Amino acid sequence: MLKKILALSAALLGLNTLSPAQQKEEAKVSYREIGSVLPPMRVISRDSVEYPAASFKDDHNFFLVLFNPTCGHCIHMGVAIGEHESDFKDNKVLFLAGGQMLPYLKSFFEQTKLGEHPAIKVGIDSAQTVDRLFSYKMLPQINIYDKHRVLIKSFYGDTPLDSLRKYAH
Repeated sequence: MLKKILALSAALLGLNTLSPAQQKEEAKVSYREIGSVLPPMRVISRDSVEYPAASFKDDHNFFLVLFNPTCGHCIHMGVAIGEHESDFKDNKVLFLAGGQMLPYLKSFFEQTKLGEHPAIKVGIDSAQTVDRLFSYKMLPQINIYDKHRVLIKSFYGDTPLDSLRKYAH
């Protein structure tokens, strides 16, 4: 009888220790998977203008480019998207760098000329959005969200504009 009570107690203790872990797993939200919603955002431009998430809402796809302003692939993508801005005229496009990258934005603007394209926003992250989204594959990481801001496609590294244009509507 004592063995049964001890076995039952051990089983119940085991369930109690699993319960908080299971709850923590359920509380974790992955924003990196297709079908995930866009996490909360707060973007600060090089001119200290704040763009909350609501600034990027409309009825078209949203292109979120996670980048490093010193990355050659990111600079190349910035130039390409800037030169073909008209292809994305109905879409919101945001280049978002980590919060510590503000000192490097001036050089990025000089090299990409994105400052000449007011429809394309460039800024730094002040809400840990990059931490939630970056997949640690290649830069730039281009996440495309539908009009409901649900992730429909991610590209990594050098991405042909033709691949992006398929989502520009």
